[in-house]
Amino acid sequence: MITLPDSIKILDKDAKKILFEIRPLYPGYGITIGNTLRRVLLSSIEGAAITQVRIKGVSNEFSTIPGIKED
Repeated sequence: MITLPDSIKILDKDAKKILFEIRPLYPGYGITIGNTLRRVLLSSIEGAAITQVRIKGVSNEFSTIPGIKED
């Protein structure tokens, strides 16, 4: 039977980060919880990202660009 964590402690906290400890965890559940928290945080935190680029002389995403090499 999988046991639930019985201890959640906040170890360090400031304006930009928090360090906490959850234990005991069933083997492999640390990765599961970590991935879940990462995905929730990435989808919830506001930020900026490049979503579109326009290059003069390039008509579509399949056009070649002079002087650019693909790695």
